[in-house]
Formats: sequence, structure tokens, C-alpha cells
Amino acid sequence: MKKFTLNPQKVAFSCLFFLGLFTATAQTFEYKNSGTDFILFDMSIPPGQNNVAFAAGAMNTQNSDGVIIKTEDAGETWETIFPTSGTVPGFEKIEFLNDDKGFAVGYGAFKTEDAGETWEEITIANDLNRYSSLEFFNENVGIATAFVSTGVGFEVYVTNDGGDTWNTTSSIDDIGSISLGYADENTLFSVGNNQIISKSTNGGDTWEVIRTGTPQFFNVEVSFKDLNNGVVSGEDGQLLTTHDSGETWDEFATGYHNFYGLTYIGDQILASGTDEDVYISQDNGSNWNLAFDGDGTSTMYEIQLFEDGSGLICGSQGKMIKFEDVILSNNIPENLSGITHFYSSASKELTIASKNETIEDVAIYSLTGQLVRNVSNTSNTAVINTSSLSNGTYIATISVAGKTKTIKFVRQ
Repeated sequence: MKKFTLNPQKVAFSCLFFLGLFTATAQTFEYKNSGTDFILFDMSIPPGQNNVAFAAGAMNTQNSDGVIIKTEDAGETWETIFPTSGTVPGFEKIEFLNDDKGFAVGYGAFKTEDAGETWEEITIANDLNRYSSLEFFNENVGIATAFVSTGVGFEVYVTNDGGDTWNTTSSIDDIGSISLGYADENTLFSVGNNQIISKSTNGGDTWEVIRTGTPQFFNVEVSFKDLNNGVVSGEDGQLLTTHDSGETWDEFATGYHNFYGLTYIGDQILASGTDEDVYISQDNGSNWNLAFDGDGTSTMYEIQLFEDGSGLICGSQGKMIKFEDVILSNNIPENLSGITHFYSSASKELTIASKNETIEDVAIYSLTGQLVRNVSNTSNTAVINTSSLSNGTYIATISVAGKTKTIKFVRQ
């Protein structure tokens, strides 16, 4: 296995630009053997997991044999769990709602309720050509899209019972047909051809186009951390970020990459795609930096995070990369001085104190990027009760005098 750390010469210009955001030993990216040479289009880490992950894909980009693989040691080793014999249709999306229940779709749809031990073929769409998207907001609420051979040729399906039943939405007008993602339980964004970005405010039932771009070019992925803040990736290395729920967009482009994998956590965003390269923004998309210069032989399609902040990236030729010390690296300088924090497992309270300035706001995110608490404050000390949160690792973004500091704490 080949293990990489950031090369000081390759990133010297970036280190200067970011005033030392990275050092040669701050981050590690290590290639792992996935046990397959299929294209791994998607991956899912069940909520709260530090060890178990699933990835799914196909032999070719068109209709071909499929595969689902699983790790139980945080990506160190993998085994094929489906099919165990024979062949199955190719997969493009996989999503686990908890440790046991998951769905995989592509040129067919399958469900497991025993952590991937067995898979049952199910029907979400009739007269199916291919499922193109599958996303869940929580264990109950989810959405899927599919190309079908009858009617209008494309349909959207929603579930409110964890995928046990699916209902066709009333309208597909103006939806982007490549990818979609939740901003909150009712608000979704979709992307697709002609660099379209669409928005739904009623759980995916109806859609409105909020941005278009160059005809015959594509936006390919979308990820939102909350109602206002999100990122869209496209061709030629384009990364678009919004901080007002899609009203306006800031643009960055490498001029080269296609970014298919996005993960958004706190104010940090990771993007990966062409040539196995990984880009990172530490400031909610204002600036981007090359975090990892990959081998260049594959395209990476998905990024997923474990509960502890380490993660995996999967792609073509069965390529699998494990990374550590990237999110909230200890080598990232603090934007604010005089900020301390302490979590009490006895009282379930997170205490944040500022030596000189008023703490204005504290936003708490899960490691999947979901905003779970947002607290306004008017003094130098903020005491936040976390009793309503589940045990696990969380990210808190602290706002003081127009500046922010990001911390990580473990709720126990």
C-alpha cells in the first residue's frame, strides 16, 4: 500500500496563502485494497460509525454487473458481500439509514435489514431504465429519482416511512436529473444538464430553477450543510458555494477537474474527482486548496466521514483512499485567540468562554454536516445544554466579533 503525506514543495504556495493551514505531516492519505476493480460510484457510512462502511458500483459506466463491498475495520480491509454468487445489476447509489437497514439502487433496487448479510430486490419505480439518485434526510424521510421507459421518462419518488413505501411526486418540472441533496427536511436542491440548479421547498414535490449556466455542460453534485450554506460541483473544476439558500453563488474553478465527491462539515468542505485529487476549503468555500495530489489514474466519486472525522474516498478501478487528520487538523491556526471550551459529561453542557469579546453565536453540527443546534448569545460565556443530542462527535462553530473559530467536542 502506498501512503502519502503532503509534499512541502507541491503545497508551498498554498501554505503561504493560507498562512500555514497545512504542514507536511498534518494530513495523511493512504490507498487501501478494496478487493474489486469495479467502478465504486457511491459509499455509505451508517450514522455514528467509526468502523463500518459500504461501497457500491458496477463493472462499467453503462448497464453492467454490480457489486457491494463492506469494511468492518475503518477501510483497512474490504470484502464483497453482494452478490455472493452469480451477478446483479450495476449500482450507482447506496444509503444506510442505521447499522442494519440500507438501500442500493442503479439498474435495480435492493434493500437489506441485516447489515448487508442478505439483500431483497424491491420496486420503487415501474418500467425502470435506471435510478439516478437516492438520498435520505433521516431514518424516515427520503427521496429517489429514476429514468423510466414510459410516460415522461423521469420520475421522483418520496418516502416518509424509511423506504417501506414510496409515492410518486406530483411534478418533475425543472428538476435537475443528475443529483440532489437535502438542506433541511423540506428543502432540497438538485443539479443536472445545462448547469441547472433547482430548489424544492416542499420535500421534492415541486421544483423551481434558481440558476442555469452553459448549455450542454453539467453540474454533477450538490451538498448542503444547512438551509443557507451549500456547494455545487460541475465540469472544468467548477465549485459554486452559496450562503443564502441559493439566491447568490460564489465561483471557484480549477479549469480542469470534474468534482463528483463532496462532503460539507462545519465551515470545511472537501471535494474530489478527476485524477484522485482532493481539494479542501477551510472557510465555507471562500478559498480552496489542493490537499492531496493523487496518482492520477482514476476518478473519485464519493467522500464519506466516520464519526471520528477520518474518512474514505472511493472511485473507478475500485480505488479506495483513507484519510486522517484532514478535517479540523490540529495544525490549522485558530482565527480567534482567548477562546476556551469545556464539555461536562455529568451536566451534558458545553461551556465556551471568550477572554475579551462577546460570543455572538454557536452553531453545532453533526459529523454528517447536519446543523443540530444554533444558539444566540450576548455575553463572554456561552453554556449550551446538549441533552437533546445523541452521544458522538460534534463540530461547533463559534462567532465572535465577525470572526469564527471551529472546535470539536465529544458528547457523552
